[in-house]
Amino acid sequence: MRALNQPVSWWGWHWEPPVPMSVIELIQAGNMSSRLAALFWIGMERGASIIVAADPPSSGKTTTLSGLLAFTPPDTAVYFTRGDGETFALPPLSPAYPTYILINEISDHIPVYTWDDNARRAFDLLPQGYRIASTMHADSVQGVVSQLRNDLQIPDSEVAQISFIVPIYIGRREGVIRRVREVSLSRAQTPDAKPITIASWDSVNDSFDVLSGEEQYEAFAAWAGVLPPELQKQLDTRQGFLDRLQEEGAASLPEVNAAIEGFYNQTLKGN
Repeated sequence: MRALNQPVSWWGWHWEPPVPMSVIELIQAGNMSSRLAALFWIGMERGASIIVAADPPSSGKTTTLSGLLAFTPPDTAVYFTRGDGETFALPPLSPAYPTYILINEISDHIPVYTWDDNARRAFDLLPQGYRIASTMHADSVQGVVSQLRNDLQIPDSEVAQISFIVPIYIGRREGVIRRVREVSLSRAQTPDAKPITIASWDSVNDSFDVLSGEEQYEAFAAWAGVLPPELQKQLDTRQGFLDRLQEEGAASLPEVNAAIEGFYNQTLKGN
């Protein structure tokens, strides 16, 4: 991932700065499973736009989003927005790599967040081929969509270009827990197709259902542009890679980021 500019308050305003976590640390904390992380990897590998949402502050939205951004290909370009006064001085798109607009939060809570005209401008860039990765305050997929459609008046055609909407659950179970509650996949490439839930958290068993039905599997395979057997292979390969990192004790942010970059350099470029 290559930064095109310097981030401004990426973590918002806090009394104490949050501690970033690698995707392996998120898995170990129970926030997601390695299978779910492999699903995210396939999505971010293909330039998925994503919004991670949760209602309360300090719920892990930015921590989760930052961890998942490590799955983008190494040559991915990222542009950090700055809230009020943002100019969107973006470079031209390149067919060789995705360009992400990174929005720390879509809200009007503080000046460094993005709302109103700036939010609409960011979404206007999606049809051109730019991607968005951001967070929002909402506890459901519908809560995210409602804010975008009703509060910001963003057209449905642009809302549908957010590939993943990911609500986070925060609660208590022998201490505070955070879990990916759901992953909603947009099927904007299919006219009139409604979003579909492709992963969810089972609160009773504290486990994750990932592509558990044939419709979910086929929808994600179609979105990814591969046949279901190839999707199975790619999921297994990436899940196995993440499981091996855990077994080897490689969990720190630098270790995990370097390992993922090495995967891209050695595996994907060798195909």
